[in-house]
Amino acid sequence: MSTFVTESWLRERFSLASGSEIHLPENARLTPSARTLLEERQIRVKYLDDAGRAFVEAEAGTTRGEEPALKRVPVLTGKNERNVATCLLCAQPLATKPDTLTSLDGKALVAKNDPRLKLRGKLDTAIAHAVWIQTELDADGGKTTLAHWLADVRSALGQVLRAEVTGEAMPPVAMGEFDQAAIHAISHNPLKYIGHDHIVPEVGHGARVARLNLLRAEIREAELLAADVFIDRDFKVTRPDLMQALNRLSSAVYVLMLMTLMSERGQSVPAKEERSWT
Repeated sequence: MSTFVTESWLRERFSLASGSEIHLPENARLTPSARTLLEERQIRVKYLDDAGRAFVEAEAGTTRGEEPALKRVPVLTGKNERNVATCLLCAQPLATKPDTLTSLDGKALVAKNDPRLKLRGKLDTAIAHAVWIQTELDADGGKTTLAHWLADVRSALGQVLRAEVTGEAMPPVAMGEFDQAAIHAISHNPLKYIGHDHIVPEVGHGARVARLNLLRAEIREAELLAADVFIDRDFKVTRPDLMQALNRLSSAVYVLMLMTLMSERGQSVPAKEERSWT
């Protein structure tokens, strides 16, 4: 039996940052207003069944009002492409993959000390840490603004990993209603924009701020690994979209640290104002 997802239901559970990704139950069906909201914000939707399998919508039905069918896709890439993997060194397909090699992009096998794999490993660590903090916020109900913003960070980290693996362009990072320009401005002058000056992490800030700071540091490490991969000796940047995304994500977590500290001290967390972030 289908469960209809309304616009108000989406707004209650997600921050709906532009270009983000959300997961819905397999039997969920979107109302027209909910679908319009997601399309306007270019939000990717994956449907998950009880076994954890992922689905996306196939082409819309031909009958008026008919719901699009779902097709199964890999959780990470969202594509059903199958390729014969070949060794990047000898350019030959391998019947049996050695434990010392792993797939780079579905087409090439590389050694496990490849710099791109080190970057993916750090992204994996950052995602794991973001999920850990999410479980703590979920214990409080999971519907707070801070929980929604952290979900956007987690979603964007997954998008960075996906874009690196597939070669697709990384959409601009957003955290709730804060776009990249707002995140950059607040992180550089928080006193001006949210009413709290910069902080140097300390034990008095509490466990959640400390864990968010660890996540920020992990994302910063991922950015430095990405620099090793994507900046050549002539200072040419081959993936500026990923470099900027990781830079803004570390800034977003710093902003989230400040707002978490303010919230736990009983100070109001300011909403985004209609202003120029300069």
